[in-house]
Amino acid sequence: MLDTVLILAILAVLFVVSRVFNIFDLKGTTAALVVGLIVAFFGSVQWLIVLLVFAISSHFATKAFFEIKKKQHVQEGVAGERRVSNVFYAALIGIAIASINLGSLLSHSIYFHYFELFSISLAVVNSDTFASEIGQIDKKVYMITNFKRTTPGINGGVSLTGEAAALLGAFIVAISYGLLSASSGINVVRILLVGALGFLGCQIDSILGAAFENRNKLSKGEVNFLASLLSVLIAIPILLFVF
Repeated sequence: MLDTVLILAILAVLFVVSRVFNIFDLKGTTAALVVGLIVAFFGSVQWLIVLLVFAISSHFATKAFFEIKKKQHVQEGVAGERRVSNVFYAALIGIAIASINLGSLLSHSIYFHYFELFSISLAVVNSDTFASEIGQIDKKVYMITNFKRTTPGINGGVSLTGEAAALLGAFIVAISYGLLSASSGINVVRILLVGALGFLGCQIDSILGAAFENRNKLSKGEVNFLASLLSVLIAIPILLFVF
């Protein structure tokens, strides 16, 4: 009962914060609340808090240097708000993991690291958001597939500023995961794993963006989805055989 009240309180805060600070438009906010409900009840309160940290931190990255991005016409939305499609692609892998977690609990299956996989999926998206939103201020951009100088803001373009921001975005989620799963002490190795795979997923995103998004073979959301999926798939054997 206490968990349910806490979940509803967090979701209420998410709704108010989203509308006041324009994190999502109205449809995006509604979608975020639905995702939050699924994640909380299929996972736990801790899963919901990681999701909330992701949503708020990614918004700060989106709003960073916003006037510069607005002058270059590369800003997100009108005032930095994200839409329902952003929510859908960012949360799809996380929802799938939460659903598998629920099935595992109901069938009393052997425990697996589902919370860690969920956090990795969000670390990838947060890493990519930080890289693309903050990296745009760096003029020295190189295409990830051939390391030749290219235009700032292009899909697949990487820079020192963007890579540093990508690490920050990945480890914001990773540290949040570490603190929320620290019932028996903080596991630094697990935090490093979540952060490293989040950062790796950002690089995969850049490669897919250069190879497919620039050729209109994949949308931005599809690239985000695939990068998150591939990072989670890479994590599974590591968690299965190493931890």
